[in-house]
Amino acid sequence: MMSIGMSQFGISVVYGAVPGVLLALQVQDLAGDDHKAGVLSLLTIFGAVAALVAQPLAGWLSDRTRTRSGSRTPFILGGSVLAVPILWSMGWVGSLVPLAVLYVASEFVLSAAQGPLAAVLPDRVPAERRGRFSAALGLGLMLGSVGGAVLGSVVASDYRLAYVVVGLIPVALASTRLFVAPDPDNRSAARVPAESTRTRWWRTFLVSSKDHPDFWWVFGSRALIYTGFFAVQGYSLYLLDDYIGLGDEAIDFVPVIAGVTALCFCVSAFPAGMMSDRLGRRKVFLVSAAAAMAGALLVPLASPTVAGYLVMTAIIALAFGCFEAVDTALITQVLPRSTSYAQDLGVVNVATVAPQILAPAMAGAIVIGTDSYTLIFPTAAALILLGGLAVLRVRSVR
Repeated sequence: MMSIGMSQFGISVVYGAVPGVLLALQVQDLAGDDHKAGVLSLLTIFGAVAALVAQPLAGWLSDRTRTRSGSRTPFILGGSVLAVPILWSMGWVGSLVPLAVLYVASEFVLSAAQGPLAAVLPDRVPAERRGRFSAALGLGLMLGSVGGAVLGSVVASDYRLAYVVVGLIPVALASTRLFVAPDPDNRSAARVPAESTRTRWWRTFLVSSKDHPDFWWVFGSRALIYTGFFAVQGYSLYLLDDYIGLGDEAIDFVPVIAGVTALCFCVSAFPAGMMSDRLGRRKVFLVSAAAAMAGALLVPLASPTVAGYLVMTAIIALAFGCFEAVDTALITQVLPRSTSYAQDLGVVNVATVAPQILAPAMAGAIVIGTDSYTLIFPTAAALILLGGLAVLRVRSVR
């Protein structure tokens, strides 16, 4: 499972460095302070559309792939390799249109890699041990995002160098899948049943809400919680700059926020995952984590200071570590089809990836509509609370 965490870390470095730091700074340079929020929102919407298509489509293809390296590695490694020239090119552009095209392309290929990656967990880990392994996957996601934000802020003064470094990390770590716990040769494995001529291939992505209601409650819960979380996380540079009032010093404070986030996430993720496995319960951990995150998001309203922002960050990271470890395990236990793990997880992962891209767009719309950052916090808190309540509707898992 170490190879899963490493691959997830590499992809998440890009998500942390590009939309949150490098792309935000490039947009600011090219569009100016007056238009940066609107332009960044528009670009992230385009990226979200690419992710919405890539995740389930790559999962569908992965379930039907038979190679010496298994059905997951060709997509994980292939998507990471394709991202390299795209990311490198982003460092050379000097106008918004080519920047937007390249950014959308990078989101598509990396999302195509991330979909099959998530399927390795139900492929190879028994249900009663998925909490601890989900924690490892969650650590890869969070530490990658945090590490990417730190890396992006450190090398942000030179976009060309920044994108070279960021582009190399996913492919380097994805390559370890060939040597560290590689996927088994599956060329002799049974084929996924072919769709009949009366069933269009795209209909296989439709999961019945009547037959599998738990699948959709978990999907909705994750989408709401991630949207609330990344509305603040994805907009942190502008929040520190304009709402907290750090101005040009905001970029220097990003590594501090990232360090607090990483430390607190690590403290809570593994204990929560292991305890969830031991007790055989998932929902109580998720509801508690959602309540803690929602409460923490109100702290900057009462104290719009660096100290208030740090308190919020610490509490949210502790709660999100618990959530990430347990929720991924819960998701794998409500998948509707054992022959289509990657395809179904590709659908679920829309609720993971799209909020990371759409939430900053939502935050930008709030800023544009109200000419203030204040409403971002209560809006995010309300979404997270709704996500916590949604998971209570799951019946097949305690």
